[in-house]
Amino acid sequence: MPADITLRAGAAPLVARRRRLPTFGLSWRILGLVIVAVMTAELLLFLPSIARYRLVYLEQLIESGTLAALALDATPDNMVTEDVKRSLLNHARVDAVVLVEPNKPRRALLNIPPRPDMPTFNLKERGALGLIWDALAAMARDGAYYTRVGGESMRLPRAMVWIVVDELPMRLAMYEYSVRVLILSIIIALFTAALLYLALRWLVIRPLQDLSADMVAFRRDPEEGGIDRPRSTRNDEIGVVDREFQNLQRELRASLRQKSRLADVGAASNKINHDLKNILSTARLLSDRLAHSDDERTRKFAPTIMSTIDRATRMASEAIEYVRDRPTPRLEEFDLADLVDEVGITLQEQGEDADPNLLRNWVNGLGERKVRADRDLLYRVFINLGRNAFDAGANTVTVRSQNGGAYVLVDVADNGPGVPKDVAAQLFKPFTKGGRAGGAGLGLAIARDLVRAHGGEIAMTATGPTGTTFRFTLPATAH
Repeated sequence: MPADITLRAGAAPLVARRRRLPTFGLSWRILGLVIVAVMTAELLLFLPSIARYRLVYLEQLIESGTLAALALDATPDNMVTEDVKRSLLNHARVDAVVLVEPNKPRRALLNIPPRPDMPTFNLKERGALGLIWDALAAMARDGAYYTRVGGESMRLPRAMVWIVVDELPMRLAMYEYSVRVLILSIIIALFTAALLYLALRWLVIRPLQDLSADMVAFRRDPEEGGIDRPRSTRNDEIGVVDREFQNLQRELRASLRQKSRLADVGAASNKINHDLKNILSTARLLSDRLAHSDDERTRKFAPTIMSTIDRATRMASEAIEYVRDRPTPRLEEFDLADLVDEVGITLQEQGEDADPNLLRNWVNGLGERKVRADRDLLYRVFINLGRNAFDAGANTVTVRSQNGGAYVLVDVADNGPGVPKDVAAQLFKPFTKGGRAGGAGLGLAIARDLVRAHGGEIAMTATGPTGTTFRFTLPATAH
């Protein structure tokens, strides 16, 4: 049945090694970030705080100036001597005060009379941002700076009080207040950062350092088991990562040990297969002589012996070919149809050698098809696919192709009995036999490696009682 497929183009022990690893700079970075964050928050709080400090300071001056102006009510003519005026203004810490109350005469005490060019601030009209800006501007100024400030007094809610004040004493007070806030902010930042640093180091940094030490040790010697840390009992993300990494370590170490042993076995088998191939070649030459023996009984057994030797030789050749590294294709442009004709002649000759009465139809349905590939590698791909099909019971194999954009799609279809379901899922795995008798189960695995070396892919697109179709891709000529 058709199936849709997508085709694509000498170590120290672990514990000792972990203890020698340098610690991360993450702890100190976190500490620094926390201090910066706390100081930034304190700065954002300081701006409205210093504005509030200046506002309260000026409101207190307005209250004391109001009391000084009310002292005029105790005199018959709302007049005081120059000494009394200076004394009242000095106690009020202002240089001038003017009290404007509805339905009453204006009362004023003036050491420095207000001037039109004097900066004027009405506290009733200043918003939050304006107060912040005024406070910062006041702190940026230098020396004596007289300003005219108006506001309401708590003693006379309906009155408007204007004072003239030198900002220098207020500015010095604001500096002192800022220093106190800065010292307090530094203490809070250090205390908060220290607590957070200890908490993060205990909860995050130390587990990450242990985990990173395990990773470094595993990278240096993945097959060495070493001394594993106790499994984490934490249920948070770090605990999950720690446990999963330990599981991964155990699984990878077991897999690497198994692969190392298989590699040793493969190397030994490769040498044995190489020697076996030479021995079988000698045996085949001797079998040829037996086929021409005068003894009829000997001649009768010669074809069977030669067929058995051929199968053994083929298995040894496939095993040697599979353990080799994937080859690098030597690309050239050629006509794929000519190569397919050559493969058909070879397969038919092999069939005649095995059984002169065996029918093998190799149908070349390509027409003229130019490809850019390694001719020798593709020859092996077609040989493996065709031989598998004929050995599985097919008597006709048809090769077709079609354009697939940047790729050429090549189909190799046979009329054999199909691939069993239990074999289809692992058809391209090594040593999987798909109904072929006497094979090593490496033909399709080798064909897949050779196709992938060209940047293509191979898959079985259809199988059933009427036959099986394999499709592989090759880069188009333009590529």
